[in-house]
Amino acid sequence: MRRMRLIPLSAVCAILAATLLISPQPISAKKPFATPSPTLYNPYPPGILPADLDSEIARVQREITFIENEALAQASALPTPMLTSNPPTIHGSGYQAVKILGKLLNFDLNMSPFRNEACASCHMPYVAFSGPIPSVNLTMIAYPGSFHFRAGKRTAPRYTYSPDFPVLELDPSLVNATPPAPLAAFFGGNFWDGRSTGYKLQSPDAEQAQHPPVDPLEMGFADTACIAFRISQAVYRPLFEQVWGAGSLDIKFPNNTESICEIPGGASVFGTNVQPVPLKAADRTKADRVFDNWGQSVSFYERSTDVSAFTSKFDAFLAGNATLTPDEMAGYNLFRAQPTAILVILTEDPAPWRRARPTPVPRRQPGLCSPASVTPIWACP
Repeated sequence: MRRMRLIPLSAVCAILAATLLISPQPISAKKPFATPSPTLYNPYPPGILPADLDSEIARVQREITFIENEALAQASALPTPMLTSNPPTIHGSGYQAVKILGKLLNFDLNMSPFRNEACASCHMPYVAFSGPIPSVNLTMIAYPGSFHFRAGKRTAPRYTYSPDFPVLELDPSLVNATPPAPLAAFFGGNFWDGRSTGYKLQSPDAEQAQHPPVDPLEMGFADTACIAFRISQAVYRPLFEQVWGAGSLDIKFPNNTESICEIPGGASVFGTNVQPVPLKAADRTKADRVFDNWGQSVSFYERSTDVSAFTSKFDAFLAGNATLTPDEMAGYNLFRAQPTAILVILTEDPAPWRRARPTPVPRRQPGLCSPASVTPIWACP
């Protein structure tokens, strides 16, 4: 009898062991680099990919992890929030809370399918928040994304000053100008081509932060909901909910969300579906709101003095505390004189998004551009 009882028990053990060996093991979303990358994608001619690309990416990842840990320490040092007034506002530490949250999001390598790319991968502090790999800057120009080595379409723009760019607008006074100036009639927006208009969040910079996470050539998620999913598993989730509301991350994600978010956008398995995470309507609305909060938080960090301190040589020049070299002055004068120059803060006067309406000043006309004031700060009489 004893032997007959052991036989089925051993059979069960064998089945369990085989199941454990065959079944896929869950991967914690909090551990960076836990998901192995696929075979490298390299359609480029010889000499395009720098020889040191792998080691340089690993270096930048270590630097990003260091800064992320720094931000986690800053978050843990925040005082207990005190909500005052109506609507409720975090009193005393609200500014720091949102800024630190934006920093945590910006330097989180988990915000990509393979947990190997953060926003900061193309925007590091020691290069004015632009691309940090010298060999890429001299060869590829555009930076490789989470799926190595798909590369972005353009070089990464800098964070500095970009939160002050206005919402994309049309100046009606220039539409019917003589000579015609249809392109000059537009100003504002973010990215080199202004495609982040800022129409929804009323911040082109916040909208800009929403593009790379779902760009298949960059961070590469297949669904914006993957951002909400990864934030819901992050160690800084309590800070996110402190800033954006308790329950803001209470989203009923289906069991296969992790496996979906581990597949880069553009994969054939998704076809033309840009929302492959099957959320119910109420949960999709919540996830969309989290994605908006993501952009707003990152933009808040970029607007802080940690990033946009207005301490460059050009800022000092505008304040009368520095002198440009002959080459710098020649370039500055050349840029000012371009009739189709892209609107950049500190290059037009007065700053058009702060001037009184409805008497717009013509812009992008040869010789009419002049510097605006440094750091645009509101002052009430």
